[in-house]
Amino acid sequence: MRIALLLAGLLLSLAAQPQEIYRWVDKDGIVHYEDQPGAPDAKRVELVGLSTYEAEAVSAESGEPEPPPSVGPIYGSLSIVEPAPDETFFGAGITVPLLAELDGTLRPGHSLVFFFNGNRVPNTDGMSAELSNLDRGTHFLRAAVLDETGSPVITSPQITIHVRQPSIKAPQSPQARPRPAPRPAPAG
Repeated sequence: MRIALLLAGLLLSLAAQPQEIYRWVDKDGIVHYEDQPGAPDAKRVELVGLSTYEAEAVSAESGEPEPPPSVGPIYGSLSIVEPAPDETFFGAGITVPLLAELDGTLRPGHSLVFFFNGNRVPNTDGMSAELSNLDRGTHFLRAAVLDETGSPVITSPQITIHVRQPSIKAPQSPQARPRPAPRPAPAG
């Protein structure tokens, strides 16, 4: 811990005034940093980029410093609002609508795309798309805003959806299973 604090202090002092720093380990295994070599095996430490400083831009009109350019995220958030996470769909011929919500306006040259099981979904229309002919099982879905080069600017959290199709053992979904008709009361 002391070594880390010592090193941090040395690095901060180096930022203010460039100078040579030497590092060596003494016979007790203690690491030393100083501006003069304190042992024959001391090695010079190269510190790059710590002694640079850029002055603030000054407005020619008022003579006051200009505010720095706003650096921050282009978009606040991106999420998939339809389908819901872990939603289950039943049936062989279902169509799953996809809808994303973006905090911010889509910039020129940027596009919103959906990825289904890691593959890009074709025919995304603005903030929506559709999936059809899905295989039975669990699938992964996410959305992303891509820039002009195709690099992601922001990506939504990945969600899972589930598709259950009719089978011999379960020909219909649990919600669509017909209830048995009530038995007639015995005559008597």
